[in-house]
This record gives sequence, structure tokens and C-alpha cells, in this order.
Amino acid sequence: MIIKTGRAIDLTHMIGVGMTVYVGDTEPKIERVKELAKDGVNLSKIQIGSHTGTHVNAPIHFIEKGVGVGELPVEQFIGEAVVLDLSHKPPGSAISRDDLNRYGDFVKKDDIVLLFTGMSLHWDEEWARTNYTYLSDDGAEWLVKKGVKVVGIDFLSVEKFGAKEPKTHRILLGNGVAIIESISSELRHLIGKRILLICLPIKIKGSDGAPARAIAYPLE
Repeated sequence: MIIKTGRAIDLTHMIGVGMTVYVGDTEPKIERVKELAKDGVNLSKIQIGSHTGTHVNAPIHFIEKGVGVGELPVEQFIGEAVVLDLSHKPPGSAISRDDLNRYGDFVKKDDIVLLFTGMSLHWDEEWARTNYTYLSDDGAEWLVKKGVKVVGIDFLSVEKFGAKEPKTHRILLGNGVAIIESISSELRHLIGKRILLICLPIKIKGSDGAPARAIAYPLE
């Protein structure tokens, strides 16, 4: 495995005031509380939700007695990843087992699987927040059976907006598969490739999730 460390691709959304968040989530607030000219230092107070921007979901998000994001092993978020192209799916539709079957020989045990739906190209469009492509429960079961360690998606959630039950989350998190959500549209440059992914969430004790910095190195 050869990694050219000068070619990293940043897959992370910039966190800022007014950014896109899941409907009903806390919107970021960033306040400068000390000024260099007055206080001798610039210092800010930051208020964000645990699922703001590019972030990781921990089991405790939906699993009773599940572990928090700070307790997850960092090794889970470092490793070979495959980027699957599901952008042909219409917005609002589900990525099913049948959609994933075509990648049966590409996805390996312990892979990180990143789903490019194309919804990230509509990140700032209001309609997309409630009508995005998502992962079905049978698609989640397919990935669990494959033995993958993380599933990522390029929009706000792996779950259908307004779902009565979070089946997809529970299937993945309940089987030890972590989730990365809101990967940026830079993922489109890596479709069909194997990459080294490093996506480390902030280490917050007991938290249901945390923002993360996701970077990719193409493998050769």
C-alpha cells in the first residue's frame, strides 16, 4: 500500500454560523469573548450540536447502554475505505440491498464504506434537508453481513427523514458499525476508488456523537 501524503482530500464541512443542520438540531453559534487588542488574546466561545457538520454517530445515539463517542477506538475510524456511487438514486429514495449487491466483490470485511448519493451537491438547498437519499434497513443489514466497520454518507443522515423508527441506525450501531454523516461533496472525486480514510471525532465522554475531521488519501 503506497500513500502519497501530499495528496490528501478534505471531506469535511466547514462549521460556521448559518450552516446547514438537520431539521430541529442546534444551530452553531460562535462568539468572540476576548479580543487581541483589548485582552491580549483572541478567544471564542463555540456552541454546536453533537451532530453538526461532518460527524460521527456513537452507539449510545440509539442503543440503550451503548458506548459514547469518546469510548470508541480510534482504529475504527482509520483504515481502507471504498467509495460507492449511488448518485443515480432519485432524492428521497432508499439505497437498498439490491443497489449494493453490484458492489459485492468490491466491499471487503473491515472496510469503511462511503456512500456517495450526490445529495452533498445540494448541501445548502433547503428542500434537500427533508428529501435526501438514505440507506434502507435491508441495505444496512447487507453491510453488516459484509463485516464492514464504518458506514458513511454524504448528507445529513443515513436514516429516512421523519422515519417513525430509526431502523437503519439501530441495525448498524447495534452491530458495532459506526456511522459518519454529512461527508462533503469532495467525495465525488473518489468514486469507485479505494482510499485510506482518517475520520477522528472529538473525544467527548459519553456523547452520542461528535464533529470530526475526515481526510482521504488515495491508495495506489
